[in-house]
Amino acid sequence: MKTFNVYKHPMLGFEAVKVGFSWPAFALGLIWMVAKKLWGWAGLWFGATVVCTFIEAVTIESQAGGEQSMVYLLLIVAYLALWFIPPFQGNKWLEASLSKRGYELIGTVQAETPDAAIAQLAKPV
Repeated sequence: MKTFNVYKHPMLGFEAVKVGFSWPAFALGLIWMVAKKLWGWAGLWFGATVVCTFIEAVTIESQAGGEQSMVYLLLIVAYLALWFIPPFQGNKWLEASLSKRGYELIGTVQAETPDAAIAQLAKPV
C-alpha cells in the first residue's frame, strides 16, 4: 500500500499525489514536470541542462588539464542532481502547485493506486 494525499478542486475534481519517491519523475524528468504542469520547475531544469551542456562544450574545446578535470567532476555532480532531485522532491512540488491552482487537501489515505485513493475520499457521506 502507498500513501496518497488527495486534493479536491471545486471545478476540476480530484487529484491524488503519492507521498515520497516518484518513479515517473525519475524515469521521465523534464517530461514528467511538463505533464504535471510544473512550468517553473520545468523551465529551471531545462535552463540548468542547457547551462551544463554549454559548459561541457566549452570545456571540451579547452586544453586546461587539471582544471578541465575539476569542471568534469562538477558537471557529473550537476547532472546527477538534475537526475535525482525531481524524483525525491517532485511530488512535493506537485502538491504545492495544486494548492496554488485552487486545490484543497481533503485527506491522506493508504491505497494501491491514485484512483483507489480518490475513491476512498470521494464517497458521498
